[in-house]
Amino acid sequence: MVHPDLYRLDNMSDQGALHLNDTVVPQPHLLHLSAERLSRDGAFLMDCGIVFYLWVGKCCNEMFIRDVLGCPNYTSIPPNMSHIPELETPLSERLRAFLDWLQDNRAFSSTIHVVKEDAAAKATFFQHLVEDRSESASSYYEFLQHIQQQVTK
Repeated sequence: MVHPDLYRLDNMSDQGALHLNDTVVPQPHLLHLSAERLSRDGAFLMDCGIVFYLWVGKCCNEMFIRDVLGCPNYTSIPPNMSHIPELETPLSERLRAFLDWLQDNRAFSSTIHVVKEDAAAKATFFQHLVEDRSESASSYYEFLQHIQQQVTK
């Protein structure tokens, strides 16, 4: 996948959800790939094709952490967590339905990595935020503007 997709998961609702067979599949809003879209009180899924990253902010709701990750709080999330447990909570079921829906049209199974806000692995997550500008590179939006200017010359 050239351009990953980013979704906020901790505030998912059934509004706009797909109803497939007996399953409700939430459809969270697609966000811009920018660090300014992240918040410490949220949980965000980045779909990079062969891998999913679930970024969890330090102040993420403990109910989300408990009901989705099976951990009592943020500090108890293991540093190298690489699965979403199958818990019998409504939030867990909605999240797993969304992940299953994302994987349905793929010929392979994507892995998932849970990334805590203060973990060393966050650098891997942040490198995919292509709409952010860095000292050595333009943002994705600036790059597209540059291409457009070159084409219209």
